[in-house]
Amino acid sequence: MSISKISQFHTFLKVKSKKRVLLIFSFISISFCWCLSSLHYLKIAYGNNFSWITWIIAVGTFLYSFFPKNISPKKTKCYLKSFDLALAIFLIILYWPTHLWNFSSAPWNINGLFDDAAWDIYFAKNHIFNGTPFQPAFFDTVGYISREVVFHYYISLFFKLFGYNLLIFNISLLILGFITVFITTFIIDRLFKNKLVTILSAIIFNFLPFHYLHIFMGHRYAIAAPLMVLSLYFLYTSFDNKSPFRAGLSALFAALCWNSAIMGKQFILGLFLAGILKIIFDKKWRSSKNINIALVWISGFIICATPLLVYVIFNYPEYTLREKNLSHEFFLNLKKGGLPALNPYFEDLSKLFFTKYDLKFFLPGFYPIPLSYYFLLIPGLFLSLIKKRFEIFFLSLIPVFAAFISKPYDFRVLLAVPAWIISIAFSLDYLSELAPRKKIFNKLIFSIGLTLVLIGLIPSVKYIWRVSKNPNYLYLLNHKDVAICRLFQDIVEGKENPADKMKWDEFNRKITISFLSHDTFICPFSAYAIAHLYLQNYDDKKILSFCDQGIQLLQTPQEILKNNIQAILAYKPSSNKDLKLVWEISDKIDNTLKIFSRYQKYGGKEIINGKVDGNKYSLYILTIKKEFIQQFQEEIRSEFYEYQNIF
Repeated sequence: MSISKISQFHTFLKVKSKKRVLLIFSFISISFCWCLSSLHYLKIAYGNNFSWITWIIAVGTFLYSFFPKNISPKKTKCYLKSFDLALAIFLIILYWPTHLWNFSSAPWNINGLFDDAAWDIYFAKNHIFNGTPFQPAFFDTVGYISREVVFHYYISLFFKLFGYNLLIFNISLLILGFITVFITTFIIDRLFKNKLVTILSAIIFNFLPFHYLHIFMGHRYAIAAPLMVLSLYFLYTSFDNKSPFRAGLSALFAALCWNSAIMGKQFILGLFLAGILKIIFDKKWRSSKNINIALVWISGFIICATPLLVYVIFNYPEYTLREKNLSHEFFLNLKKGGLPALNPYFEDLSKLFFTKYDLKFFLPGFYPIPLSYYFLLIPGLFLSLIKKRFEIFFLSLIPVFAAFISKPYDFRVLLAVPAWIISIAFSLDYLSELAPRKKIFNKLIFSIGLTLVLIGLIPSVKYIWRVSKNPNYLYLLNHKDVAICRLFQDIVEGKENPADKMKWDEFNRKITISFLSHDTFICPFSAYAIAHLYLQNYDDKKILSFCDQGIQLLQTPQEILKNNIQAILAYKPSSNKDLKLVWEISDKIDNTLKIFSRYQKYGGKEIINGKVDGNKYSLYILTIKKEFIQQFQEEIRSEFYEYQNIF
């Protein structure tokens, strides 16, 4: 950067900064944050609170130093247009009733929880607000991945304010989906200033099954898209209004987006590439005012991303492990077989976008993009290039390219959805500009565009309605697993009448383990992360050691029996506690139950049958009285002595 540019930036800061001393203090605070965070990872000052306190001070003072001068409610009201208020009301009326359709019978009702989402709730309880030293990411030995914490803080806030249960969790997801639709619509309104295009885009997005259903997938990826569009909105308005404060807000949301999920860095990459092309091809963008806004954004991003940057520096192998594992096979095949070796990857990508069932976690029986929308999306991508909106082009394609390398499952291209909607808006805007002209051909083209919207919209609405009326439509939201885990909690606590109904504090029931009248071992059929979550407050690892922390579904009958016996023999009896052995009944444990039924003499058995949303389940409970536990263990050891070599 030339000396003149530096001088111009310095002058810009003098004019725009409300209190320059705060800006200087922000840079000093973030320097301390770097040092103190480094001391944390060097174990010299492990867990020091000043690492995050200095970060909050730095971010707060940086933003406040650019806060608009002489701001007042009256002036703020002047900026609001009547259409903005009408649009906001329209979006609220459009989104919330349609996303609560048939809620009691929908797959995402109070019985639907995705296994990966359960892990994120589990880790939120372990790493957030529980005395664990703050860090922006942590390495998870379950999935061998560095998990970013923004989503965990978000859901923890909802749980602490309203209750630890599945209903609150699903409401928090609905809010994230609403923010994405709401802000994307306002971005479109700012870009095109075309009311018809804005309304059509909002309706298309609201009823896009891909986004609609994935709202309820519920793992940490859910927060990346709303943070991305918030950053994009404030980025656009910062340049339009020459506002460094908005640039700072954009930088904050961009940093949080990066710190929300592995896909968040795709947004940063898209902005970086777009910025390069803007400098090359857009002379207007090279003005000193725009460059100054960009420098504020870059400074703000570095400040806001500091905790994660320090984490990456000190934990680089762990942070990149997941990406290396996902991309290793692709580049190995490319190296060995050249482009022909990539044919399976192209086939998988084609299956994702042009078939209804393959490679779709939360969208069975439908396309990620209704086929008629491609006639609007693809031209829209070219229009975004022509109009030098390079960020929309890159944000539409980078997630697709990343999924192509790693394996194109539907959730891996989820971040591109808002950019796809904006690309479709480019086409709709172009067609709407043709319509007022007198040529019949232009009016015909515009009518064809509206027809394409309807061809995609009508089946989308029908599909969403159909899914919402079938609680078992999404197999990854297994209602039976949630129901039996609620029963597991009651059984562990010794409730007289165990129930599979939702409890208000079901994710965080307060209990003193030493006060329980019995110890419990549990062997679920398919509830993996969900079982760990619901039993987390009761020492889930001990309870689920009965099935070696796993599930019957992924084990052979012999492995299940082996794990059951190992847990029993490793158990250290308590003089004042009975032992309950609980199995979810399945074909895999027929022989196991025959063996253990012989030990009813030491206590008794109970079978609990139930049904949730049409799914039947049964639990077998064997109770061993405290006075017989050692004798029971000796008989098990004696009976299976000849098989000890396999244990």
